[in-house]
This record gives sequence, C-alpha cells and structure tokens, in this order.
Amino acid sequence: MPIPIRLMHFGDVHFGVENYGRFDPLTGLPSRLVDFRNALLSAIEIALSAGVELAVFAGDAYKTRDPNQTHQREFAACLSKLTQAGVPVVLLAGNHDIPNTKGRANAIEIFGALAGDRLRVFDQPGLTVVETKNGNRVQIAAMPYLIKSLVLSREEHKDKGVQETTQLIVDRYTAGINSLAAACDPALPTVLMGHFSVANAKLSANQVGYLTNEPEVPLSVLTQAPFDYVALGHIHRYQDLNRGQQPPVVYSGSVERIDFGERTEDKGFALVDLAKGSTDVKHVAVQTRPFVEIEVDATDAGDDPTEKILAAVRKHDLHEAIVKLSYKVKSEQLPGLREPEIRAALNAAFLVVSQHKELVRDTDAVRSKLLTEALNPLEALAVYFATKETLRERKDELVARAEPLLRELEAEEALK
Repeated sequence: MPIPIRLMHFGDVHFGVENYGRFDPLTGLPSRLVDFRNALLSAIEIALSAGVELAVFAGDAYKTRDPNQTHQREFAACLSKLTQAGVPVVLLAGNHDIPNTKGRANAIEIFGALAGDRLRVFDQPGLTVVETKNGNRVQIAAMPYLIKSLVLSREEHKDKGVQETTQLIVDRYTAGINSLAAACDPALPTVLMGHFSVANAKLSANQVGYLTNEPEVPLSVLTQAPFDYVALGHIHRYQDLNRGQQPPVVYSGSVERIDFGERTEDKGFALVDLAKGSTDVKHVAVQTRPFVEIEVDATDAGDDPTEKILAAVRKHDLHEAIVKLSYKVKSEQLPGLREPEIRAALNAAFLVVSQHKELVRDTDAVRSKLLTEALNPLEALAVYFATKETLRERKDELVARAEPLLRELEAEEALK
C-alpha cells in the first residue's frame, strides 16, 4: 500500500461573527474575532505538528460577502502559517464568500491572485492537480456553492415553484459533479471539495431555522469513483455521511461556536490520511470559547428559590465562558429571590449574555392568552407548548422545528 498523504480539511471559519462578544483591550479587536482567529490558529498548529502536506478549505471564510479589512487581514495571517510552512492551500468559495450579483469579486479570490501556486481558489467548478509539501500529487475536483438567484436568472425559470427550483439546483450540482468525475485521472488520489447540503446530513441547531428549502445533493453522487475523499463545508456539525465505507464524505464542521445552539458540539477540523481506495479520517477538536446555558426550575423550592438557582450555577465551570441563565419561579416566591447573589455567582464568566427570570403563571390564564391576543403562528405554538406538561421542556426545540415548515408553507402560498 502507498504511504497515505496527510491533509488538513477545515471550513466555516466565519470571521466577523461578533455576537456574544465585547471589545478586547489587548488586541483592539472584537473578542469574538479573537476567539475565531485563535481557534483557527490552534487547528493549524495541530495540523502542522501532525505533518500535513496539503490543506483544503471548504468555504465560508467570513460572516458576510463583504468582509472588512480587519477580517481579511486576520484570515490571511492564519493562512500564511500554512503556506510559510510549505503547505499549499486550496480554497473553495462558500455561500458567504460569493456575491449575489455577476461581475463582482468574491471574498476569497484575492488570495489566489496574490499567492500564486501556494493558494488555489475555486469559485467555479473545476479540476486541478496540486503538488503537496512532500512532492505528492493530489487531484482536486471542486464544486463551490451555487447561488440560487444566479442559477435561476434565466427567463424560463422565473415561474417555477419552490420544489421545482430546488430540484433544478440539485440537478445542476449532480451534473457538475458527474462531469468532474468523468474528467478525473483515475490513477491519482482524488479529493472532491464541495460547499452544499447533502441529503440526511445533521444540521447544527443554529442552522435549523434558516437552512430551509436547501437543495440536498444525494450521497450516491458523492461516493462515485474516482473520489477518495469528499471534503464538505456549509454545515457546522462534524460528520462522516459515509462512515465505515469508502470514500469518507465529511463535513469538517466550524472551528468555533456560532451561538448557544452549538454549545455541546466539539469544534475543530478533519485530519485526513488520503490513499487511493483506502482513506482514513478523524475529527480533531480544538479549544474554543465555552458556551454555558443554565436552566433552573425553582418553582418547587418553597420560600427560598435562590439556593436552588445558586446550586445549579455552581455545577458549571464558568471561567472564560459565555453564559446564559434562565430560571422559573412563582410569583409568591419573589420575596425570597435574592438577585444580587445570583449576579455575583456569575462573576467568573467571561460574559453573561442574559439572566432571564420567568414567572410561572396559572395554566388557565396562559390558555386564555391564546384566545384573547393576536399571535402569529409561532407565538401561538410557543404558548400552547408552555401549557402542556409533556411538551413544556421541549418548547424551544419544537418551535425551532416548526419554523422551517411554516416558512415553507408561506413560500408556497406566496407562489400561488
């Protein structure tokens, strides 16, 4: 068997996400930008120590399509750690990198223009052979994100419904990937890079609300010969969709947490040992900013709900963490609620983004709210779930799952 070629596969670094942050006096930068930069630098250092000879970036360098100069500088500095070590980098354009109008430069193409052979950028489907740091040859087939508005700009597509347009995009992805596969040299170890959704991929919680009506490429399109590894971006949760089989079809996941929906997910990159027909991959976690969400039901704590809330807080390590605390108390317990003590218990946190107090009301009163107030469907669902003992704990999850279904119904109604 040939010696495997070690690759770093990463993506969705989203420089410019600044929610839950503050000004960092040491660097003069937003603290969340520092978090994302440090996470990426940590991933790169681990990868270099592991002997990677090629890095592939699967899209979404920034939060927006128009990053500012600071975001560009910080991302470029991270990439230079790889290129200065002799590791070439292949960059794929994601949906956050591509402008939604023709003719404008995308957010990452400047790197290819300046760095030449050390950095290769794909914003169109394409095929290339890259010589790695160790002199090995790796074939790269690239399928970037397809902007729906650009693909469907032709007059013949303007009256198509949601399902028709979604299927049209899937067909474009399928045809493009099939064309790349046919053009590949079957003798070379080959990586297919893609930035799109794949059928049955698991979304991060924060993506459930907005990745609706996404074209989903069938897994069978990606597992065809001659692909030996499929490096995907777009979904923030690490996963191998073809686990235990060849080729691995892997979302590397994001390098830092975007919000509380990702608080339980390990973040990092994929370390790949690429070999023809026998590729191995593992997820390497990096140290990231902790997100801690504390929920306490103190309605059964009698006249002193504070102690139960404090006990729940003490169970968590809040050092350098971004914290959200919510607790439930009854109206009659308010005299025993010592809020200054609760605030003091949170002092170890890097940032407390919310401290929410929920007063539990009579169930009949809550039900009457459904009948007397003008609520939108999601608000009505939230109130309804709050009245049901068996559903109350899952209220936020159920509302999040209902939202894309309602949005899809609204989109279908708008097209009628």
